[in-house]
Amino acid sequence: MASNAFPPLDTSMPGGNRAGASPTTLQAGGSVNGNGVGPAANYMAPLPVGHQQDLNYLYTQIQELGGILRSNREKVNVITRAAEEVAKRTNGTLSESEGGQESDKARIRELERELAKANHVVDLYKHEQKENTNLIAMYEDALGTATEQIRNYSGDTEGRFLAQRRYYNNLLQQEKDEHLQSRLDRDHWHAQTLRVCEMIRTAFRLRTDEWSEEYTVIAGLQAEVRCLRRCLGMEPEQPEEETGWPYLKDMPLNDQA
Repeated sequence: MASNAFPPLDTSMPGGNRAGASPTTLQAGGSVNGNGVGPAANYMAPLPVGHQQDLNYLYTQIQELGGILRSNREKVNVITRAAEEVAKRTNGTLSESEGGQESDKARIRELERELAKANHVVDLYKHEQKENTNLIAMYEDALGTATEQIRNYSGDTEGRFLAQRRYYNNLLQQEKDEHLQSRLDRDHWHAQTLRVCEMIRTAFRLRTDEWSEEYTVIAGLQAEVRCLRRCLGMEPEQPEEETGWPYLKDMPLNDQA
């Protein structure tokens, strides 16, 4: 049997010293536990306290698993070196008795079985480590997706609230503007009405002042007519039947005595 039939295994874990790394500080493109599997999400939102504790617990379990793997690899290397020594002794002691050769062969077979078992355990631990890493990546991806969805929902709700607020503020401002415009229109027409009334009073006053002497003469003549009718024993005329009625009907000088 050749001396290189059982090559020594590397006892160093891939990925170097990982004790100082935190599960929440791993980048999306980096490897987790040295197997090249990284989180799928490029964005990692701040985690709640409970989620952070879960990640720390999983990370601690993975660290312990890595320690067990290192210990198993060291044991495998010890077994491999022992098997190499047995192989060397077997190649160098062909002159020994048949019983010694059978004992060495049995020892080699036992070591090979132990080596196969150790390799199987190592494969199981590697598979479990890979599964745990994938679970962590899936958890971080799902948490990032949920956070993004919640953020989008909150943003949409806030946007709708602000839109409704702007809409009702615009309605209120429009109502205020219309009310102010109605008050301005009312004040304008009130001022116009007062102006028209003043113009009517001025026109009436001017008309009265213009015809005051003529109206006085007409009123005197009409009073004389009434006096003569009384002297003659005639019945007094109705105001509407008098000759000066068209001129005296709107005048305060109209004396009905």
